[in-house]
Amino acid sequence: MTGTTRLAGASLVLVIFHLSTGRLVLSQAQVAPSETTVYANVIDTQGKYVTGLGVADLFVKEDGVERPVISAEPATAELQVAILVDDNGTGIFRFGLNALGEMLQGRAAISLNVVTNQVQRVFDYTTDPKIWYAGFERTGIRPATPEGGQLLEGIFSAEKDITRREPRRPVIIALTVGGEEQSPLPSRRVLDDLNKSRASLHVLFVNIPAVRPSRPVAKPSDLLEGNFNLSRVIGDGPAESGGRHREVLAMNALAVEVQQIARDLLAQYAITYSRGAAKNPQKLQVSVRRPNMAVIAPTRAPRR
Repeated sequence: MTGTTRLAGASLVLVIFHLSTGRLVLSQAQVAPSETTVYANVIDTQGKYVTGLGVADLFVKEDGVERPVISAEPATAELQVAILVDDNGTGIFRFGLNALGEMLQGRAAISLNVVTNQVQRVFDYTTDPKIWYAGFERTGIRPATPEGGQLLEGIFSAEKDITRREPRRPVIIALTVGGEEQSPLPSRRVLDDLNKSRASLHVLFVNIPAVRPSRPVAKPSDLLEGNFNLSRVIGDGPAESGGRHREVLAMNALAVEVQQIARDLLAQYAITYSRGAAKNPQKLQVSVRRPNMAVIAPTRAPRR
């Protein structure tokens, strides 16, 4: 869940002198509120991005309680984008990645991992397009991994890396063709760490069985728990964190859908609001006051 948090004011500290003991006691009588920033898209009924909105047009609620919106403006902070490619060695995402790179030049630092039987780093975060394109070329046709991979592990590792780096505007993009998930990580742990990292998760799922055929299920135990955990993370994670889950049913739409992720990122608003005193609010609602518009924003409140 993307965003930044800072103190909006100092705590009120009272100095109390107890006559009976002759001691000075410090008492914190007020918890300082804080400000946090979340990133969101606003679209109309045609799915087009809505521009020109301001503070008066948006409202934010945490656990049903409205919070003051301090600013709402086009997002300009540098993106830090972790890309995960899980393509069964088909190379089908390469052209889309090249187009995405062209769109994000000057706006992002990008890292690239390829998910095979394990997660392999192609290049670390960099703003150098030459390194991007050389790395994207390495996602061309490669040996297949019909037994599946560890996309769940890849998402989890990206979250950990982001939490350590603490970038201002982190993003995880998972490009996958499905298949058997080999990681034993529980979905709740991955989703909790996604929330902690404040990254938005964007998933592009190629729902074309021929790209990575599923193994036939002979008995209930073949329905691997890893598959359930992965399905939950790539299904719930985008909504909780402010990203989108897209499914592609035709190969000719693939490059366009990869580019659409970049368009979402470039059209985002940075919405800063003042938080209440609650330590760990759970639900976040970002809404627009104008009719016939919808907001794509995190639904899970940022961690303090």
